[in-house]
Amino acid sequence: MFSRLREGLVYHDTTSEIQTHDEDYDSELWNYDGRDVYRGSFDPAFVSQNLHVYSLYDDNSKRIGIAEHELEAPEVFKALWFYDTPFGTLYQNPEWKSKNSTFWSLLSNEAYQDCLEYDFKDVRDRALQSGTFLMTPSDCISLPIIYECKKCNKKSFSKFPCGNSIQLKLSDFLVLYVDDEFLLYESPTLSSPQPDASEQPEQEPEQPPHPPSDHPED
Repeated sequence: MFSRLREGLVYHDTTSEIQTHDEDYDSELWNYDGRDVYRGSFDPAFVSQNLHVYSLYDDNSKRIGIAEHELEAPEVFKALWFYDTPFGTLYQNPEWKSKNSTFWSLLSNEAYQDCLEYDFKDVRDRALQSGTFLMTPSDCISLPIIYECKKCNKKSFSKFPCGNSIQLKLSDFLVLYVDDEFLLYESPTLSSPQPDASEQPEQEPEQPPHPPSDHPED
């Protein structure tokens, strides 16, 4: 997930398991974005970012998100949630949808057999040759450079040793969004890839979250 308080910070651990530092922690009920959740202890891994980061859990102790607070101003915070798709979680946008099909469904039997022959190790490189870029969540975090040989027109993620490499633009390719299992996803915009962390808009501070009150206001 891209941080909403720190440009360039990405939270890579989005597993639903209880975090090690929360295993023996007596969590309290808090409210973030109108959702009642149990908040764990702060994760010391992000203190260097001047942040207090907490994991958020549901009633079944399933980890469902995190909250990041400014270390020196805890009233400035953002809650980030885990969604059904890796791209939705990365961009905090639930409108990303799975197509319920894989990249393999787009291939001919012959093309699939070619991939199988090489243990699927060069699938992304093969896709480049047909003008298709398979965009993974990792690529969204750090976009790779795509090269083409000026002589043979072969494309690669590495420079060609012949010295005839030129860089291609992403707009030169049909972009398909896939996860590590090559499951296909649909972008909400159906156009260009989402901006990376360096292009995120600034976020306005919100009111601090609060534990649910046992006493209604007068």
